[in-house]
Amino acid sequence: MAATPSTPPPGTTPLRLRRVLYQTGSTDWGKGIVTEHDQDSGMVTVLDTEDGSFWRGPECQLEILA
Repeated sequence: MAATPSTPPPGTTPLRLRRVLYQTGSTDWGKGIVTEHDQDSGMVTVLDTEDGSFWRGPECQLEILA
């Protein structure tokens, strides 16, 4: 079976409820669950599973975990 890329091309796969790592700085990452995904703009909202905060940013700053 072929390996699946960790980040699909923008606008191809709904990301809602996916577990992700999200980039908050050049070397800083958070872990959470996507709660909203606008496929047209490529923007996502992630609920951080460690501190309960929300992060909003482009889907290109995500790495899908599950």
